[in-house]
Amino acid sequence: MLAIIVVGCGNIGQTWLQQFAPHLPAVAYVSAVANTQGLRLSQPLAQVAHSDISQGQYQHPYQGHPADQVRAHILQLQQQGQQVAVLDLTASKAISRAYPAWIAAGAHLISANKYAGSSHPDYYREVIKQLQRYQRHWLYNTTVGAGLPIQKAINERLACHDELKAMEGNFSGSLSWVFQQYRPGDKLSEWLQQAAAQGLTEPDPRLDLSGMDVARKLLILAREAGWQLKLADIEVDNLVPPPLRQLSLKEFWQQRHILDDTFERWRLEHYPEATQFCYLGSVVLNEQGQVQAAASLQPIAATSSYAQLPPGNANFMIRSRQYWHNPLIIQGPGAGAEVTAAGVHSDILELLKRL
Repeated sequence: MLAIIVVGCGNIGQTWLQQFAPHLPAVAYVSAVANTQGLRLSQPLAQVAHSDISQGQYQHPYQGHPADQVRAHILQLQQQGQQVAVLDLTASKAISRAYPAWIAAGAHLISANKYAGSSHPDYYREVIKQLQRYQRHWLYNTTVGAGLPIQKAINERLACHDELKAMEGNFSGSLSWVFQQYRPGDKLSEWLQQAAAQGLTEPDPRLDLSGMDVARKLLILAREAGWQLKLADIEVDNLVPPPLRQLSLKEFWQQRHILDDTFERWRLEHYPEATQFCYLGSVVLNEQGQVQAAASLQPIAATSSYAQLPPGNANFMIRSRQYWHNPLIIQGPGAGAEVTAAGVHSDILELLKRL
């Protein structure tokens, strides 16, 4: 049996629990759910609602920090002879730092959380070392493209002895949605608010506007391709005006007019004739074998493939020796709780195949 521990009860977690957990194969079940209040056992827990968790209607068997409670439950399940998978459906850097301990306790990992995959090289190597030492699996397809098979395509190219050359795309589903809607004269913050209300952005949308979400995804894909890259190496276009970067989230929304005014001045100064924009990320292996990566807002023509996308959809291009003049294109929904939860479920099914 595969016992599943769900960490994170936000939009993705609730969606997976309600829509996908009831359809788990008979060899898998949800053993527990953890959030900031701690870990709760399920008896059983296939369709638990967030309100049930918050109101404490489930058993609290462990003490300590939630990450430590998760580790204790992994150890208990291991003692019972069960395989364990932890689903990290948070956007928490602190939670990602528990990976080595969870792996050592006996868990496989499935992540929608981008922090571990885009962490400092030393920590990333530590996670990989632990996975190899304890022979555990780590699947994280939903960290880029909300479940689109980008990493699978990269791995297939490598398995076919192809040589990857470059990857490009509108890696931020939230920024794609915003700028597919935005037209000169609009208030950028109004489209950002709508994206946040639909659950398309991070809980703090400044993480999207800063470009760091795109940069982390570029780093994840670069590592998947076997390229050496650090987050600090990526040139990032931060759309958050400096006066808004250190404010609380509430204060940011209260002073969103600064975002609108700053963006309008930038647009008129640099691209007064542009009618549509797209926030693009690219990572390239140049002829000298160096990896170059950038994330920036760019004007696009009406004929661009990015201009033709339905709102919220992603377009990724992979160029390789075999796919140089005619790149490999992957398109589809690039954000949203349902498609991300579906991608998580696909990773679970893949893990079961491997086991």
